[in-house]
This record gives sequence, structure tokens and C-alpha cells, in this order.
Amino acid sequence: MEAQVVDHMAVDIVAMTAAQALAAESPLVTEAANAQGVLAQGATNGHDLEHYDEGDHSGDEHPGNPDNARDTQVPTESDMRRLMLESKDSLEQLAQKAAQQGPQADKARSILVTHWLMENYEPCDGISIPRQNLYDHYCSYCLEHRIDPVNSASFGKLIRTVFPDIKTRRLGTRGKSKYHYCNIRIRSSATPMQRSAETTAAIVAAAQARREAEALAQPAAAGLVIDQDMLRLHQQQLDKALVAKMPELPEILESQIPAGMSYTAARALLDGYKEHCQNILQSVQYMKFNEVETIIKSYWQNLPSGDRDIVNSSEIVEYVWRYDSLLYDTIMNLLLPNVLQMMPIQIIQAVRQFARQLEGWMLKALEGYSQLLTSRKIEVAKVFIQQLRRHTSLNHLAQAAAAVLDNQDQVNQMLTDWNRIDFENIRDQASWVCECRKADIMQIMEIDFRQLLQTGGKLEHWTNWLETVVNRFLDESLDPQRYVYVARQFLLKWAFYSSLAMRDLTLRSATSFGSFHLLRLLFDEYIFYLVEQRIANIKAFEQQTQQAQPQAQGVGQW
Repeated sequence: MEAQVVDHMAVDIVAMTAAQALAAESPLVTEAANAQGVLAQGATNGHDLEHYDEGDHSGDEHPGNPDNARDTQVPTESDMRRLMLESKDSLEQLAQKAAQQGPQADKARSILVTHWLMENYEPCDGISIPRQNLYDHYCSYCLEHRIDPVNSASFGKLIRTVFPDIKTRRLGTRGKSKYHYCNIRIRSSATPMQRSAETTAAIVAAAQARREAEALAQPAAAGLVIDQDMLRLHQQQLDKALVAKMPELPEILESQIPAGMSYTAARALLDGYKEHCQNILQSVQYMKFNEVETIIKSYWQNLPSGDRDIVNSSEIVEYVWRYDSLLYDTIMNLLLPNVLQMMPIQIIQAVRQFARQLEGWMLKALEGYSQLLTSRKIEVAKVFIQQLRRHTSLNHLAQAAAAVLDNQDQVNQMLTDWNRIDFENIRDQASWVCECRKADIMQIMEIDFRQLLQTGGKLEHWTNWLETVVNRFLDESLDPQRYVYVARQFLLKWAFYSSLAMRDLTLRSATSFGSFHLLRLLFDEYIFYLVEQRIANIKAFEQQTQQAQPQAQGVGQW
């Protein structure tokens, strides 16, 4: 913590906007024609045809758990019809409103579904469309406009407000039957579907991941109750058998005490402050975050006036700052010994709530103390808070990415899309802009990355590879200033490489774009984390060396 010097660099994220592909015929038109053939076959081979009349089966048999999509509160049918009539917005205007957040966006999302259905579909007796294809078509539109889709159950209710006479039946040969919407067809002027049916689950999962990230950013209720089973499991993972201890700091020397101050009183104050830090550490260790506020408030507000004069001095403030640095480093190692280790969502929420409240607790407790003491304590606390937020976000990304990498079908599609990238163009652009060796780019993107996709590497294989890449390009034998410069250049070049690859995938409307986008977010965050840790280690070593030199000189003089 004491050595954190890296500024927060904005991660260059490619916008998730797919280039509209030219399509001579929508896949839904072909599926509708096939459905007519199924209906005709049913007239002669009724014993091979399964069907269900009436009923809303819109929530059944959608792959990828469509309930992960946004659970929009759908108005009643009468209210929905009224909203449809009152709405004067165009489809594009509704899409803009639906892409926002909040209750009004949820209402706009429902109205958008009805308007989109009216513009793309029409009633037609005797024609049936696979229900999944229609929902895929809608999800494709949502992805193009960056909208969280409503879930399949809500979609099924909304479609009946537009087409009251629509029927839901299960059609097809035994064992291969699917639900169909009957008496509806796609308009000839409809927007073609830009994505295949296999991507709907990924779209819905991405919407769920975004909502979970938003939930992490929102303040949790005061006194958050953590599930005891989850807490017990997490404590076992962190080896709670041993009570965490504050690391030792060299004792303050009498020569470091300002004139007129009692050395004994100063040492007693620092010993008491170390015990105060130990109390905070123990509460955090057992996830009793609400106790931390009481500990901080009690210590600073009950400190005697004589001790207040001591702690306000610049020499003692420096020692307090160093104790805080050690405390926060210990807490980070305690809560997140491995940023990629799976953590229950409730634990992550509790940690982030603690991070949000810590600065406010300190400011309130330090009222009446010197500006120097307050600023130094808040300075190191802010670094700690930012670390907690970034590391918990990285942990959440790692869990989402692990789910993608465990899905072999998605990995196979990613490999197919990756092989279509124009790597020669990327090499030329990168070598000209960044003055990079083409061999390095080829090794990273065309050899290492492809090999990991081919072998179906798990998350740990990918993170090990990222560590290898960092070690390959950052030589720790460089002096600290040069190392920081090289590290910053490396981060910029990495962002440029990855943006070129994402740009190519975007222009090709890659089916696995969502999976690549998620991996890119994880890789950028983890690369930054690795670089930050290495710079911190180098800075810490530099400080230890500088501190050891005066001591060595003093011994020689003696």
C-alpha cells in the first residue's frame, strides 16, 4: 500500500456495437417457411405431431436460463394497451430510453417490445414461427442497441397485448418438437436478425452480469446480514484458525521525537495505536464490518488531550500513516489473498459496503484533529478503498469469465471467430503506431492465444499466461523510474492490441463477440493488477534500500 504509485488508467473498452451485416434473407423467414412445412406434414402424419393449444408457455425451454434477463414488471394487458396508444415516441426514441436505468426505463422497455413487434411482425392465419427464433430476433435487436432484454416470460405476455389471437403450440416430430407462435409471420420490411440463435443465452447472461455489477455499485442496506453458511465456508477458505496479527514496525527512536515531547508518552501512544489497528483487523477478519465504525469512533473521540497534542505532531503523524499502510495491506491479504478465488456475492457486497463507508467514519471521528493528520489518514485510506473496489470487481469478472471458458461450445465458436481475424493488418498497425516488433504481436495473438482456445484452457491457464506475458516484457532489473515508464508503455500497447482485435471482431459481427468482450475486460483488469503489484514491490524494495543505507553509514561512523 505504501508503495502504490500507479495512477488509475482508463481501460479502453471497445463499444459493443456490431456492424450491420448485409442479409439477403432473414433466418426467421426461412424458419417460418419450414414451420409451414411442419404444419402441412401434421395434416397427414398426425401421430408424429405434438401440439398444445392455448396457454402461455413463453417461459419454457429457452436455453441459457432466460430468467437471467431483466425481470421487467410488465403492466396489465389493459394498462399496456393504454401505454401503447399514449406513446408518441418512435422505435429509436424508445430504444434510447430503454437503454437507461430506473423505473422509467423498465416501462420504456415494455413499450419498446410492443412497438418492435408491430414493426417487424403481423397476423397471418396458417403461418407459425418457432417461439425461440422470435425471441432471438428480439434479443439481437437489444444487443445492437445495448438494451437489456426482458425475460422470455415477460416477452410472452407482451406479445399477447399486440396479437391477442396468437396461439402457442408445440410442433414437430416426437423428440424434436418445439414451441411455435401460430397465426403470425415476419413482415417483409422487418430488420434482419444480426446474430444466430446460439447467442441469445450469451446476450441474456451478459445482461445478468451487468445487473450484478450495478448491484455491487449500489449501497447495500445498513447492517447487511451475511448468510452464515457462506461466511463459514469463506472463513474456512481463508484459514481462520489463526488470528491475524499486525506486522511489526521499527520502534520510533528518541532522536525522532520533537523537542519538548516526552519519549515515553510518544511510545505509549504508538503502542496504543497499534492495539487499535489490531482491533480493526480482528473485526474485519471475522466480517464484523459494523464494529469497525465503533472502534474508530471510540479511539479518536476518547483520546486524552495530551495524547492529541502528540498525535498531531508531524513526526508522529508519519508513524500513524505507516501503521495504517501496514493495516490496509494486511486486510487486503486477509480478505483477498487471491483476487481470482471465488467469493460469494454476499461477501463481495459486504466488503464493498465497508469500503464505501470507511472514509466517512474516519472524517467524522477525526473532527477537531490537525489537518495534517486527517489528510494523511484519508490519503492512505482512499488508496485502500480503491484497491478493495477494483479487486472485488476483478473477482466478479473472473467468476463470469470462468463460466464462459467452461462452456466448450462457446470456446469453439470463439476459436472459429478468432481464426477469421485479419492479423496481418493488426501487425502492420501495431508496429507503426507502437513501434513494436511484429514477432511479439504474432506470439501473443496468433500463437499463444489460439493455442489456449484450441486446448480449452481453464481460467487458471489464461491467468498464468497473462503473468508470463507481463514477465516477458517487464524486466524487474530496471531501476524503479525506468520500470514505471516501461510498465505504462506496456499497458498502453496492450490496450491498443486488444482494441484492434475487438474492432475486427465487431466489424465481422462475430457470434462470440460478447464472450470476447468479457474476457477482454478481465484481461485488462488482471494485467493492470499484475503491473501494479510489481511496481509496488519494486518501490518497497527501493525504500528498504534507502532506509538501510543511513543505518549502515551510522554503524561505520561509530
